[in-house]
Amino acid sequence: MTYIRVFETFLERAPHPVAAKLMQSLIRAQQTAVVPLIDYVESLGVDTQDLGLDEKLQKHAAARNDFRSQLYFIHYGLTKAASWYKTQLMDGQMTADPQLRLLLLELGEIDAASLWRTEAVMVTLRIPVEPVSADQRKDSRRQPAKVRDWQSRPRGRQRRPVWKRD
Repeated sequence: MTYIRVFETFLERAPHPVAAKLMQSLIRAQQTAVVPLIDYVESLGVDTQDLGLDEKLQKHAAARNDFRSQLYFIHYGLTKAASWYKTQLMDGQMTADPQLRLLLLELGEIDAASLWRTEAVMVTLRIPVEPVSADQRKDSRRQPAKVRDWQSRPRGRQRRPVWKRD
């Protein structure tokens, strides 16, 4: 539920139509994921009304002022979530319950698809998928070393090949 709220906030500030479409897609994906999750939690006898929003996560999201940092925030979160689902599916205890196994698989697929879409938008907008560090920025400003792999020959040194007859 927290991610839906985060994506709605990012949607309000979306600077580009591609960004708005991405946020709408992510909201729909999270809404799709909530339904089976609520069903499973309620089947365990837990009241879902008691589950609140993650305030810490919302504060981290609110600190993202520009679209690039919002995308990095989303990318990082989806990468961690997809990895977590993958790890849980490999855990024998977590997959002992067939209903839980199917839930983890479904939620993992939803987050993996959202991650792929986020990366595709980043590539489309020419935003590196991995953030560029200060050291990398400094290195990119350096002039490349002069390479002397190829040199043209002076005109006087050009010769025709000699073809020998056998």
